[in-house]
Amino acid sequence: MVIKLSQQQLEQLTQRESLNYIKRLHEVIVRNSPSLSDDNELLTRLKDADEFLNIHDFHNQEVKTDFLIMNAFEPYFYKTKAMQDWLLNGEESTESEYINYQQIRGNLVKRMFGEANE
Repeated sequence: MVIKLSQQQLEQLTQRESLNYIKRLHEVIVRNSPSLSDDNELLTRLKDADEFLNIHDFHNQEVKTDFLIMNAFEPYFYKTKAMQDWLLNGEESTESEYINYQQIRGNLVKRMFGEANE
């Protein structure tokens, strides 16, 4: 049996899956970081960041999850002028520019604490 979905039905299903994922991630974040349990804006921030990811065609689920978790701890980091310049004006896709940013950030942290670069 093959189920045929209209474009609208497919979009609704995709939105529902995305919302369920955001809600589950929210639960995981709050469970592992109780200090965020009283943050009434956290779920809204996650939804907003997810919309940014969808608009800018992020595909890698691990990268998307990393982005969302970072937004939980650094609210709206991707909306600052510096990050907008970095992410949206680079030579690569927004997703690739975010990956590059995280690699540079990670190497900087390692240098600060005396660890070797990758």
